[in-house]
Amino acid sequence: MAAHSSQAKFGSVGGSGQGDVGALEEEQLVLYMKQLNLLHVKCRELRTTIQRMLESIPNNATPKEVYEGFTKSVIAAHTQIKDFGALYTSDESKKVLEQAKKSRDANPKGIRPWRAKDHPDWLDLDQPISGTDQ
Repeated sequence: MAAHSSQAKFGSVGGSGQGDVGALEEEQLVLYMKQLNLLHVKCRELRTTIQRMLESIPNNATPKEVYEGFTKSVIAAHTQIKDFGALYTSDESKKVLEQAKKSRDANPKGIRPWRAKDHPDWLDLDQPISGTDQ
């Protein structure tokens, strides 16, 4: 019985399909997927951090302008990295990642790799999660 109540609280990939419990599980899974999508988007944004820092340095600028521009971009990058770290280590993200690990351990077969080309709107956080009606 304890396993059933933890599934209702944290959701399960298989779902029980039993009225309110099934709807609760599905709703929780959608929230988890949104959290994972947010983490993924923020992580991908970090890939261009150095490029954006270098692009912010103006051409044909005085050394002072170069320094000021670079300093601003370093501060922005630091903030972005700090924000991602806070999001990644948040209780919600830990809960989502732990549930994903449990689900993967319980049913490791049949997990398809995620491909960006299959989800062209994945960067739009306002879009509904693929495979759901929400």
